[in-house]
Amino acid sequence: MRKLDILIRSAFHALYLLISCVTCMVAEMLIIRVLTLCFEIDYFTLCIIRAAIYLVGINAILAIVSFREGYREASCRILDTVLSGVFGTVIHFFFALLFSFEAFCAGGVKFLTALVKFGPSLSDSTFMGELYRTDFIPVFFVNGLVCCAVVTIFNVLGAKKRLADRAILTGSQESTPVSDEE
Repeated sequence: MRKLDILIRSAFHALYLLISCVTCMVAEMLIIRVLTLCFEIDYFTLCIIRAAIYLVGINAILAIVSFREGYREASCRILDTVLSGVFGTVIHFFFALLFSFEAFCAGGVKFLTALVKFGPSLSDSTFMGELYRTDFIPVFFVNGLVCCAVVTIFNVLGAKKRLADRAILTGSQESTPVSDEE
């Protein structure tokens, strides 16, 4: 893959991250609204629920999109996919930093950071903790690495599925393997 292709895929990766964050934010608002109407939930549990919704939701959307992309292309160069994922995460980082890591652009980073930094003390009604932008950065990049791994794995799975389907349709036993060569 050429360098220009990696940069274009990086921009698409950043766009997919943004769209999945917005989608999960809407779903999270609805789920939390229903839960808080039915139950009284403390802030610590609420942070866990929100972080789980974003973590699962964003990665599920990225998995579906990358599987379809791998299936459509019928090939996957792992190094190029990882590089475009990392560059896309960096692009997305600057956007998230611009908007102070709000949920519509950074997903559950604020909730994960609160859980990591303060833990169960969030349940205390007298707790007064403060989060700074520098607190969000390591959590954002760990979350970004998880997203890059999901994109890479499902892109490879999509390409392998396409090759297997092609072999079944053509009746041949030969198919081009997914590799990191060229």
